[in-house]
Amino acid sequence: MNHINPFPILSTTVTSFDLIVIGHLKWNPYFNERPDQPPRGDPSTCTSTLICGTEKNGQPYRLLVDATLRKAAEDYYFDLNRRTGLAPEDITHCFITHEHFDHQIGAAYFPEARWLAAEPVAEKLVHSAHIDGKRIQGVRGEFLPGLFALPLPGHTDDLHGLAFICDGFRVVVAADGVMTRAHYREETTMFERDAVQAMMSIRHLKEIADLVVPGHDNVIVTGNNHMNP
Repeated sequence: MNHINPFPILSTTVTSFDLIVIGHLKWNPYFNERPDQPPRGDPSTCTSTLICGTEKNGQPYRLLVDATLRKAAEDYYFDLNRRTGLAPEDITHCFITHEHFDHQIGAAYFPEARWLAAEPVAEKLVHSAHIDGKRIQGVRGEFLPGLFALPLPGHTDDLHGLAFICDGFRVVVAADGVMTRAHYREETTMFERDAVQAMMSIRHLKEIADLVVPGHDNVIVTGNNHMNP
């Protein structure tokens, strides 16, 4: 696959981004843990990111990437509020990076938002057992000003992260294209469809991004600095 560098073609920058939930893996091989004895229970939770910008009509958008499972919707609303001061009705869009349970289930907490996914992901989610997949709108490329749906195959065939520029930094919310810092370092993933593709996607991110938001960890600083080349 020929990977895309979206940053030279983005039309604008986003206003801000925040991590609402820092996800975890129920077991992590880099912690010397085993899948038959997951120390943090089942399921895993994924990192959820809020991205804010302005639509072409001048209206603000507030988009959540991979709203994840909490014990109750109110727990997620508390996470959102303590990080941003926002209420659930302030969220305008939810973006789902791929079809795995922990990355789609939290969209149901935001019934008033528009639900989005890259076109091939949206096609799979139509038949979701967890959310009303028929509500999901398929998107491609720069679908909101400053937000680009970036294919990162490997973990799944169709996983798409989000690429954007914020405060001069090139940022990619990679979801499970990069599971944790250790997986980024070792260029590996878990539960992958194609380990070689997963490695190539990580190597591509190492070339183009300043900051990477992984699927189950905190922000990774890549060591690049495209703001001051």
